[in-house]
Amino acid sequence: MTAPSGPKYRIPSILRLCIEESRPAVLIAFQLRYFAGIALALAVDPGLGARPVLQAVFGSLAWFGAIFYTYLYNGCMDYHEDQVNGSARPIASGRLPRHTALLVARGAAVASLISAACAGFGPLLLCTAMLLLGHAYSAPRTVWKNSTPAAMGVVFLSGLLTYAAGPLALGVSPSSPALFLTALAMSLWMALVGAVAKDFSDIEGDTAAGRRTWAVTLGERRTRVLVAAGAVAVGTFFTAGALRWAPEQLPTACVVLVGGLTLAAVTLAGHATDDRHLRRRPYRFFMVTQHCAHLALLGQAVA
Repeated sequence: MTAPSGPKYRIPSILRLCIEESRPAVLIAFQLRYFAGIALALAVDPGLGARPVLQAVFGSLAWFGAIFYTYLYNGCMDYHEDQVNGSARPIASGRLPRHTALLVARGAAVASLISAACAGFGPLLLCTAMLLLGHAYSAPRTVWKNSTPAAMGVVFLSGLLTYAAGPLALGVSPSSPALFLTALAMSLWMALVGAVAKDFSDIEGDTAAGRRTWAVTLGERRTRVLVAAGAVAVGTFFTAGALRWAPEQLPTACVVLVGGLTLAAVTLAGHATDDRHLRRRPYRFFMVTQHCAHLALLGQAVA
């Protein structure tokens, strides 16, 4: 099946399918991280709010484009594995032609760099780094996605870059204790929890593709233990760090701690199953926790 061919609806339909392929929940999560960095920068120096907001808007558009490219390109490169896994995503299901998605992804990368240039040199530098990381994660010559440690490294760095991008768009150094602690903790949350938990639902496809993820090499049971331990460790670290260095971040840290404990219980209670929906449950708890944590942070900043 191909995208709708009517002249009036073709482009909107293709863009909708590309956004679906690039995982809207992930796109939202990265925007929340970006604006969390801005909120934490403003908390230190409220005078930053008097600066033109256009820089922050261009930075947000640039970051959206970079993440959109990263995940859409990943879908193009993963379509064989996604088909083995029975994924319903647009490319794997045949609703979005792969060559069309590649064209849109490349256009998004160019638009991302243009927007970043409008935001300033700092955002342009970080956006370029983010695009290179996203490309290397899936590109055939590097395929960092094939190894869990490499994937964790990419995810961790992408988190740090995102939290720094917002403040740099405002022309301020991202160096406050609260911002540093939050960026470190939530990037670890991405690397130690999300980057590992996402593989539970893709074991068959990863095995067929010859990937060496922990879920494949260590087995699902051992990997579940590692995910649970990572979730609790990050929640505990964030809470202890907030108590010691950034008390204002304690509500956000507590959200992560509660989410980590819940995720650990759900992950350890799980067992091997052919139901891809059930296998993905730990990753969904990971995603909900980080959304709630950032909404709590932004809500506190607005209040």
